[in-house]
Amino acid sequence: MARELLSLPLCLSATQIPWRSSHMQVHHRHVNAKFPNRSAQLICAATTKQDTQLKLEENRRSANYTPDIWTHEILQSLGNKPPVETVEVRAKLEEMVRLTINTVDMEPRSLVEFIDDVQRLGLSHRFEDDINSALQMIVSSEYFKDQSQKSLHETALLFRILREHGFDVSQDVFKSFKDEEGKFKADFSDDVRGLLSLYEASFLTFEGESLWEEANEFSRTHLINLMKEGIEGELGEQVRYVLEGLPYHQSFTRLEARRYIETYNKTEPRNLSLLELAKLDFNTIQSSYQKELKEASRWWRKDIGIMSKVNFFRDRLVESYFWGVGMIPDDSQFSNSRNEITKEAMLIIMVDDAYDVYGTLEEMEIFTDAVVRWDVNAVNTLPDKLILSFLTLYNTVNVMAYDIFKERDINCLPYLRKAWSDLCKVYLYEARCFHNKVIPPFNEFLDTAWISASGGVLLIHSYFLVCKHLDITEQGLQSLTDYHGILRSAMKLLRLINDLGTAMDEMERGETSNSILSYMNETGHSEEEARQYYKVLIDKEWKYLNQYLVKDSPFPKPFIQLIMNFVRIAHCSYQHGDGFAQQDVLKCRIKSLLVDPLS
Repeated sequence: MARELLSLPLCLSATQIPWRSSHMQVHHRHVNAKFPNRSAQLICAATTKQDTQLKLEENRRSANYTPDIWTHEILQSLGNKPPVETVEVRAKLEEMVRLTINTVDMEPRSLVEFIDDVQRLGLSHRFEDDINSALQMIVSSEYFKDQSQKSLHETALLFRILREHGFDVSQDVFKSFKDEEGKFKADFSDDVRGLLSLYEASFLTFEGESLWEEANEFSRTHLINLMKEGIEGELGEQVRYVLEGLPYHQSFTRLEARRYIETYNKTEPRNLSLLELAKLDFNTIQSSYQKELKEASRWWRKDIGIMSKVNFFRDRLVESYFWGVGMIPDDSQFSNSRNEITKEAMLIIMVDDAYDVYGTLEEMEIFTDAVVRWDVNAVNTLPDKLILSFLTLYNTVNVMAYDIFKERDINCLPYLRKAWSDLCKVYLYEARCFHNKVIPPFNEFLDTAWISASGGVLLIHSYFLVCKHLDITEQGLQSLTDYHGILRSAMKLLRLINDLGTAMDEMERGETSNSILSYMNETGHSEEEARQYYKVLIDKEWKYLNQYLVKDSPFPKPFIQLIMNFVRIAHCSYQHGDGFAQQDVLKCRIKSLLVDPLS
């Protein structure tokens, strides 16, 4: 692909900007230069602020966000260090597990269940090629072709595993479990394990398939009835957990791995080598997370260090890193990418709260214009806090683009700029609605709200982080610019999931930029009715996303998987409320994933 060597504007870090006083205005200009020997020049001019600025500061809104509970000192104290012999022990255990997966004389049912355990224990990233080879062997076997000999549990489990790994298996595999009217036979209404597997499998349905409605309703209804009668042991706990929470396909897999390790430890029979490997792997990866988190904290608290001067937004570094882990949970080769996502997430929070809470409408119009033009001189008339916010955004994004250019020979700055421009334009639209006390029509709101959820910035940047050089194509770049269907679907899901989790708090603050409020206002439905409708919309978007597990797209498979993970971490973060505004919502989950090792 032919590429021009374009100059990327760079600025000094925010901590290098002379800060004279709250009455001083900072002007930040850049000098363009050519790669690789570019230099940056900072020109500062100070002018006295008028007294009206102080009065304006006193009258600004406040969302009363709580201080960050994860201080720099707490994060620097994290120190889960696996024993030195871990590498050697893990290598031996890996070989034992690999031999089991590749055993040719293992019964297909046992092999599929073993693969399911490997996956749920968080180990599939170490055995991807082996698992795919084993599944290919199963698909080519007589066992797969003969549907009459398999139980409901076997069929549903195999269906889910195959679709998760990109095999285009038909929903017709369930025909033998249905009656002449196409409904699931009542004979299976007390098959707990079969119903649970069918329920999990139903979430792998594609758009246009009937399995979602048929299998999901049948399995859920009968599982609820059986729970009322009483299901004993670990199976009962598993049924309760899934019905009250999320199906595995929509769950944050690394967090689920910890829970499943603890569950598997009580299961009989169990593979002790597999269990030991899972514990070692979890603690080793957690140790890597802690190192990355320490680095992220040094970047935010020391290199950027603006919270003492720009304190109107949520300080949520650990929650932002949690998103990075959610999107890229395992691969050590992408460890730097997790921290890059963390940086983008912190920028999003800062800019979002500027529009929602701090800035006046006139100020945010100027701010938006500066982002669209990507011009540091356009913010000269803004208050100091917004100038510093813009410079932090400008500097950080430019440096990100510079680093990607050095490593990948791709100038991603135009794509990052467009993503930020699109986001800020929609933020401004919502700010105008709030200022004018307008609740936009529901359909009009959804036409823009999928952008304001901020997924575009995270996903577009992630494309350049995880895609190898040869995987970045002209078609892929154009699809980024146009927000290809899979991107739109993931961004819509973030908006829907976000609004379900944050609606109550936003309504209390009097905000109008919540689609649930828009839906209630337009239809006259109650909040609970609106929530049920939203769950239908979420199911619909998931069915669209699922197609890309097997369907071709302009994007490579690692990016498709990242998009799926993006929606999963959204579910996790907003499942029980606003995980960013209220840190207690995610505190236990963060501790179990990032702080507390497995014993």
